[in-house]
Formats: sequence, C-alpha cells, structure tokens
Amino acid sequence: MFELLFLLLPVAVFYGYVMGSRQANKSQQSEKTRKIGFLTKGINYFLYRDKEKAVDEFIRYYDSDGEHSFEEGLALGTLLRERGDLEKAIRFHNNLLTTAKIEPVQRTAVLLELARDFMSSGLLDKAEDILRELISYNSAKKASVRLLVTLYEQEKEWQRAIDLIDSFKQFADEGILKRQSEFYCELGNESYSRKNYAKANDYFKKASIVNKGCVRAYLNMAKIMIEIGQTKNALTYIQEAVKSDPEMIPICLKSLAKCFYPGQELQHLEVLNSWLQLSDSPQLVMAVADLIMANKTPEEAEAFVMRLLKKSPSFELFSYILGNLYEGLDPKNQERFAVLKSIMDAHLAGNYRYICKHCGFKSSVLFWQCPSCHRWEQMKPHQISEWGAGGVRTVAVEKPEKDG
Repeated sequence: MFELLFLLLPVAVFYGYVMGSRQANKSQQSEKTRKIGFLTKGINYFLYRDKEKAVDEFIRYYDSDGEHSFEEGLALGTLLRERGDLEKAIRFHNNLLTTAKIEPVQRTAVLLELARDFMSSGLLDKAEDILRELISYNSAKKASVRLLVTLYEQEKEWQRAIDLIDSFKQFADEGILKRQSEFYCELGNESYSRKNYAKANDYFKKASIVNKGCVRAYLNMAKIMIEIGQTKNALTYIQEAVKSDPEMIPICLKSLAKCFYPGQELQHLEVLNSWLQLSDSPQLVMAVADLIMANKTPEEAEAFVMRLLKKSPSFELFSYILGNLYEGLDPKNQERFAVLKSIMDAHLAGNYRYICKHCGFKSSVLFWQCPSCHRWEQMKPHQISEWGAGGVRTVAVEKPEKDG
C-alpha cells in the first residue's frame, strides 16, 4: 500500500498541473483532452498495478507538450528509475539541471535524485562526488549524509561510513546508529580473521556501545572469550545477547555449551532452565533434556520432553522422542521407529531455517545482513509450522550462524 501511495504522488503532481492549466479556448481544449487521456490511462494502469504501462503513458503525456512544471520532470525521472530505466532517468534529471529558471532548492532536489540514479546504476564514484558537493554547500545535508552512508555500505567502506556518521552526529538517529554498530562488527570480523583478537574485540565492544541491542556484537565477543579461555566473560556476553533478543536463543546454545567444563553440568542446566522462561524452542528443550539424561536418568529426560510435547506439539521434539525410544526395543520395532523417525527428519530437513522479519527472505543459513532487503539483524530462526489441537503454532529452530 505504501509503495502505491508513493507511486501515485507524481500522478497527483501531473493531475494538478493539468487541471490548473486548462484553458477555455475550444481548440486548445480539444488538444488538452487528448493529453489528459494519456494521464488518465497512466492513472488507471497504476491502480491496476501495471507500472510499466503507467510510466509509458506518462512519458507520452510528457512528450505531447513542451511546457511542463519542474515537479513533473523530477517525478517522471524518479518513476523511470523505479522502473529500472536508469539511463532515461539520468537523462531526465540531467536535462532538468540545464533549465535556465531552475532555483537553488530545485537544483539540490535534482542532484539528490541524480545521486540515487547513479547509485542504482552502480556508478558510485559519480554519486559520491554529487553527495560530497551537496554536503560541502550545506544543501540537504541530512539526506546527503544518509545517502552517502548507504553508498559506503554498498562499497563495504566500513571505516569511511563510521567516520561520516561520527562527523554528523546531529543526523544520527536510531536507525543510523544500528547500522554503525554493524559496520564495527564488519571491521571486527576482518580483524578476527587475521587472528587479531584484541583489535576484533575492541571493534565488537564499540558496536555494543553504539547499539546496546546488537546481538551480533555480543556473540562475537563471546566467541573471542571462548577462544582465549575466558569462559566466564563469554557467558556474560551470551546472556546479554539473549537479553537483547530472546528469539536468537537457538543460535546461542552451542556457544553456551562451550562455557562449561566437565563437572559443571548443573550450572549449565541452570542457565538453560532460566532461558525456558523466555523461549519454548525445541532446540532449547532438547538441550535441557540431554543434560537431564546425562546427569539424572533417561526416564526423567523423556518425561520432561513428553510434558512439553503435550503442551506444545512439535515435529522436532517428536523426532527426538523417537530417537530415544529406539534404544532397548526389539529389532522389529526398532526398524519401525527408524522409518518413522527418518520421515520426521526428512520433513525437518526440507524446511528453511531462517526468515527475514522485514522482507520475508528465506535461507538455510544465518545472514546478519539480509541479501534481499539489506536490513541488518532481521534474519531470525524460522518458525516451523506444527500440528496441534488448538490449531497451527510455531517454534524456532537453530542453524549455526555464519560468523558467530
């Protein structure tokens, strides 16, 4: 709906201009009627979500008369970019810059659109030149800074993006700061890959300061602490990650297990039990059951899982129960259970593991930046549909994250 309203905005500009400039002369009125026909067709195509034909009709309308408002040209150039006609969009916006009567504020608007055209075309150097010019002249500085941050992000120029944000803190809203924390994480990953753990940890710590809810930063700091044997600090960071986003509990389980040595199973179990207050993830339930089985009895572990299975039916928990019941059966029943479990496991394997909460992109691995919409930390453990008397419900599943 938002996209439709955005696209209809230039339509309103076209329509207002036409209706405001109609003349009484009949011969002129006849020509004007023909032109309005192009506009009307364009509006109809927009309403029927046919953007291609709509833009074509607006171009016909634009070409049918040599006199047009500045706003019409700017809007049509933007529509062309949205459609993917980048060369035409650049040409439209460049032509507007040569208009003799263009005012400074209009020139700024055109340059911003031209920068967006170049960014969409991959001509990032040209876009950067325009944006730096606008910033230097104090023209539309906030919009220019935000666009330039996005440009550096596309180029993976993380430090330049960070420095730019620091230079214009007055424009750094919550969204910009969250992105800055991710840029620090990217630099941290680069240092970690070179085994410079101290520098990597410094970057991740800066990320957590800029954005106290940066799960990625906490998990990476935990990974470093585990590497250097400081498991107590690692546990603290993992707890911060869970506190920031309980949805990410499934991907914290493997790191958490590394924080405890043999003989510390009860402490490990205590932490997991506290997480059960935040999540009913099957992965979490199975981790608890494994510890109960190892430190108490298989019967207690089975009773624990069965209790939760009755409360929250789950394919994964059902498969887990089948696997544990397999032992101790006669060969004939073992074969039956093995077939049933293989069916369950095949069903689970066919499901994607992560889904972007912003655009719905699906993946079998975790990306900290969605490959589709490019939003950061929007990929969450996917909720696999289950059966149940109360209808379909969902639970989170886990897949190892890409970079900790």
